[in-house]
Amino acid sequence: MPGPGNRKQVKSKSATRSHESEGQVRFAGIDNAEGWSAVVNLLCDVFKLPDLTSRKGLKQVHAKFDPLFAKIEHAYKSNPQNYKLRGGIIGIFSKMCVDSMLRDRLFEKGVLGMITPLLEIDDTRHLALHCLSIITHHSGSKARVEIAKNANVLARLIQDLPEDEKVAELAVSTLAHALAAVTGGLPEPTDPVVFKSIDMVEVLKSTLEAVKRPHSDPQVLMDHAIKVVCMSSPHAVDAFKAYPPAIDFMVAGLRSNDWVTRSICLGGVLRLHQFEAEENPPIFDRKKLLSGEYGRLPDHLVALEMEYGHERCDMYLMAKALAETASILIPCVATGDFYTLGLKQAELMLQTDFILVPGIFEIRDPVTGSSMNENAGVSFPLWAASLSNYSSAIRRSGKPNEADFADILDLKKLIVTSCIPDAVALAHKCIERNPQQAFFYYVISLGDDHVQALRAAKKGLKCKLLTPFLKWQLMLQAVILAANMGVSIIQSMPDSRDKRWQEGIAFLSSAYDDAKLFMEGAPPDNHYMDVVACWYILLHMILLKDLSSDLHEIKRNLERLHAADEFNIFMGIPPPKTDLRLAQQTAVEHYPAAIKEFSRVFQVLYQAKIGEGHVVRLDRGKLEDDLTAWFNDMKFDDGTMMHVGAGCSGGSGQVKVTFDQVTLYRCSWCSNTSAILSKCGGCSEARYCDRACQKLHWEEHKKTCKRQNVRK
Repeated sequence: MPGPGNRKQVKSKSATRSHESEGQVRFAGIDNAEGWSAVVNLLCDVFKLPDLTSRKGLKQVHAKFDPLFAKIEHAYKSNPQNYKLRGGIIGIFSKMCVDSMLRDRLFEKGVLGMITPLLEIDDTRHLALHCLSIITHHSGSKARVEIAKNANVLARLIQDLPEDEKVAELAVSTLAHALAAVTGGLPEPTDPVVFKSIDMVEVLKSTLEAVKRPHSDPQVLMDHAIKVVCMSSPHAVDAFKAYPPAIDFMVAGLRSNDWVTRSICLGGVLRLHQFEAEENPPIFDRKKLLSGEYGRLPDHLVALEMEYGHERCDMYLMAKALAETASILIPCVATGDFYTLGLKQAELMLQTDFILVPGIFEIRDPVTGSSMNENAGVSFPLWAASLSNYSSAIRRSGKPNEADFADILDLKKLIVTSCIPDAVALAHKCIERNPQQAFFYYVISLGDDHVQALRAAKKGLKCKLLTPFLKWQLMLQAVILAANMGVSIIQSMPDSRDKRWQEGIAFLSSAYDDAKLFMEGAPPDNHYMDVVACWYILLHMILLKDLSSDLHEIKRNLERLHAADEFNIFMGIPPPKTDLRLAQQTAVEHYPAAIKEFSRVFQVLYQAKIGEGHVVRLDRGKLEDDLTAWFNDMKFDDGTMMHVGAGCSGGSGQVKVTFDQVTLYRCSWCSNTSAILSKCGGCSEARYCDRACQKLHWEEHKKTCKRQNVRK
């Protein structure tokens, strides 16, 4: 007779067969289930899964992961033709992927290989795409890179099924999140091997062809399409050149009424040429200027200088500074009068970008006429290294009104020897002695602390001791610093309700205002006119409300940029291909085509965001009834809800910024842009960087402030 063990074994086999038979009956029941959520819920019952929409349920899955997965995987493999069953299983896995640790374990088990075959089946394609979209939205970089390997498949689906807007929406959403894990690195892509395998031309083309088609819910598709294009620009520059509409798309986005969209597109344009850009070239050869080797300035450039005032132009002031130095250099060296030479050097540094450099003059012995060494025979060099000797000679004279000159020489030496932190620290001490000397603020504006640097540039522009040269140098710094800070803030993609949007736009607005003043007032041959012109043109395209397709509003500024380039070329400096210049050129060259092809697309997105567009809701089909809601809702243990859908960060909502809001971020005295300005205690309307600005503004502000007090 069989023993107890055998009887127990027989009973176990019978129970197993009974359980499998019951499971098959339950699997057969999914054929009558209406909608994917019903299918998924039925399968959860069959597999005896806990509540996958709660943290508690996901913890239980963790505890029994291996047997649960084995059971589900067996059902998947045993039913190769039951697409509804397979689709429901994939729906279960995608919900588990909301938990990062479960996601990693599922990917180790090869769940991606279970999803991708369903992309080729009509009945399960939408579900598989929805799962990929959810997974890429919540996954880490490893899972996203794996999904990015299927980018070419996703692009093909978008192209092959142009009438299926759900395919476009979900595929583009998946591409946006997956490609970010591949293209995010600098200077190389995060995963160069995977990135090289992706046909970016086809990805860009399929994405943009999709956004040009009518869509019942354009916001989700457009927000993700913008990221697919703009986030790929640094590493896919060859693909952009091969498919110019992708560049047109970003340029058209610069004119979007929505600041989120505008900011992402600006970043895409600025990064497009990031790895082919050149550094700024060194300044021109002063020796050639003195010797006349540059030749005669072309007539049309002479006309520009004469119109501005020849004696106010930079080349004239530089030549004059060189001539004045040459006239006193030999006498000062012969007599050892370094006090006079130092005063002249400091004086010229306030008038032009001047510094003695080796080889600038050919010095000859006044007695023998023979050429002397570059130090003119003295025991220390005459050039930048000797500036502290000149400052010491000035200080020994003991004249308080010459203290600024001595400090200027010391500061200049620190700058030319690249000791900027030391120069900034010294400049702060100098301001304590004389807060009206603009040169000290200019030195601080060169520092690494951009907030402090911008504040110094704006304060320096209000100083009483402000020469024309320093005015334009400080304004140049104000433009560059504010523009870069503004771009940095809006590229951080704060939430649409975050006040940092107002701060970022305020910085851009400040940069635009200063660039406008620079363009209108600086000498036409200013060495940095081209830098400011590039920023001004870009900022004009971004900030100004009205801009025609032929760009006639900025024609004059384009001409100024061209003239600035001609001046620099004359001085032996060809226009550098910096990332800023290439971005400006790209925006201008592509603008007419961009507006023609994509302006309507961005207007549709804007209307969708503000809720004024006419959006037609189409029937999604019986298999997609409430699956999205099931995917997108996850409960906390206390019953509250957490949204976990495949949205696009920074893309929801509309950023609205008024001019009054922007002015709240500017100091009432120096116009510095900051988010931490202090209000006037009397009227609460004027705002200041610090007490120094408030004190300087009081003479002007007290009348208005008193009127406010009377009203109170």
